[in-house]
Amino acid sequence: MDLKQEDLVISEFLQSMGPWKEVIVIGGGYALIIYKLYLADQQLGNPPIGTRDIDSLIPRKVPSISKKNISKHLEEAGFTQLFKDLDQPATESYVKEINGLEVEIEFLTDSAARNDKHKNVLIAGVVAQPLSYLTLSLQMTSEFKTYSGESGWVVSPGAWMFHKGLTFTRRKSASKIHKDLYGIWYVATQLGDFSEAAIMKLLFLGSQHPKWFKTLRDNLRNWMSNATPLEWAKLEAQDPYGKLKRLNFERFTKRILQDG
Repeated sequence: MDLKQEDLVISEFLQSMGPWKEVIVIGGGYALIIYKLYLADQQLGNPPIGTRDIDSLIPRKVPSISKKNISKHLEEAGFTQLFKDLDQPATESYVKEINGLEVEIEFLTDSAARNDKHKNVLIAGVVAQPLSYLTLSLQMTSEFKTYSGESGWVVSPGAWMFHKGLTFTRRKSASKIHKDLYGIWYVATQLGDFSEAAIMKLLFLGSQHPKWFKTLRDNLRNWMSNATPLEWAKLEAQDPYGKLKRLNFERFTKRILQDG
C-alpha cells in the first residue's frame, strides 16, 4: 500500500465534503488506514490491507450547515452518483477516480429503534443505509488531520473493534467475515501502544454495554470453535505480510474473552 497515495485520497474526500465533513465519521477499512497514517506510530508494524470503499457514517439528524447538501458538494467535486437497487429510496454510492484510484463512497447510519429500522433513509441529500449497533461508532470518534491539513473524524479503534465483533457473523460472504476478523486483529496487535489503548477501550466499552459485549464474545468463541483448518488458512491469508497466524489471533482474543 502506498500510504502517501492514501493520504491524497483521504484529503480529497474531506475537501469534497465541504463543511459536511464535520458530521461525517469514517469507518470500515479506511479507518485502519487512518489509524496507521495519522494516529499511530508509522514506524511500527505493517500497513493494513487496502480498500477502495470509504464508509461514511452519518447521524440520522444533522444540523443545516451548508446551503448545498452533501450530494451537491460531491457532484461539484466530480463524483458520479450510482444507484444499486430499486429500494425507495434506492441504495446509492458516489464514485470518482482520485490520484489513479477509483474510490467509492457509501453512507451508513444507525438503525432506528422503531418501524422500518432497516429502510434506507435520506439525510442531507444522500441516502444512508441503516446498520445495527452503529450508535457507538457515531459517538466514539477520534479527530485526525491529513498531511495537507484537512481535518476529519474516524471511528475510535475500540468502538471499531466492538462493532466488527458484533456484526461479522451477519456477513453474507465468508471473505468479508475473514476481512472483518483481520481488521480486529490488525487494530489489536499491529499498532504498538495505539493497539494496547484500543484493547483497553474495547474492554471499557464492554463493561458499559455488557449485553452487547456478551454477543461479541459469543461471536468470537463460536467462530474460533467451529472454524475449519481451511477457514483459518483463509483468515491468515488476509495479511499479505504473514504476521497473522492462528496462534497470535487466539492469544489476543483470549484477553477479550477473559477480561471483564
